[in-house]
Amino acid sequence: MKIDRHGQAKILTFEERQLLLEQGFLCQRDRTLQEFCFYTACRISEARQMRYSDVFDGDTIRDTLIIRKCITKGKQATRTIPINLNLAASLERYIRDSRELLQIYKTIGKWDYKSLFCGNIFSSDNEIICPKCASTTITTAGKGRHDKQMYGCKTCKHRFQAKTAFIEHPELKKAVIRLGVYNSTSYGFLFLNSQNPYLFPGSEGNGCLSLSVAKEIFENACKRVDIVGASTHSWRRTALTEMHKAGVPLRVIQRISGHVRLKNLQRYLEVSREQVSEAINCLP
Repeated sequence: MKIDRHGQAKILTFEERQLLLEQGFLCQRDRTLQEFCFYTACRISEARQMRYSDVFDGDTIRDTLIIRKCITKGKQATRTIPINLNLAASLERYIRDSRELLQIYKTIGKWDYKSLFCGNIFSSDNEIICPKCASTTITTAGKGRHDKQMYGCKTCKHRFQAKTAFIEHPELKKAVIRLGVYNSTSYGFLFLNSQNPYLFPGSEGNGCLSLSVAKEIFENACKRVDIVGASTHSWRRTALTEMHKAGVPLRVIQRISGHVRLKNLQRYLEVSREQVSEAINCLP
């Protein structure tokens, strides 16, 4: 278990993996990034630097993906890994959601917390409500700074500005909330910059997702579902350990993990008490 960056990253159980993917991560980009680490046993630093063309041929997912030598630890060697069917499905959802989000982004014209957060601005019936007393008896109240529309509450006389973009585009509210990125200030839009080659772009579609943001995404997800002792490296350790438990030969696991020495790989593999017990009890 890893605490304050000391120790090894926690091996995630099946239940913990499901909890993280279903409740911990808010949008499909973040889920796909994690599943990429798990289903290829790669490092988070490798996943975030993957190029679109390493995984896709046009709009088609390749049978195998390439982890380029230049992004691997120590720049040891290029790895070619078959694409797991679960990862392929996650990638397809990511591409679909990215295209839908990009259209919303272009309609709204900006993408930040204040413009997309609907918070205490709407009632369950999508009526504008007063953020102070929750009254729905609202009227327009002239223009404020930068010529922004102001609203007034007839009940408590509170005057406020509804900064959310849903005031002008209420039809987009459900879609943005469903897609899960309405409160993200660091969402990098795939396809926004046609010259950007990365599968997981950085802010405003430029460069690749930073390592600090990738780690923050994982840490926030763990906090949401109360998982302690895990880090982004947990996906890699878990994948390699699961292969080992399934009886995959070490040489095959080494080919996937990219470890130069078997002794380095063996440090990744966790042996459970159950495995030790089974080993002892199998003796004649």
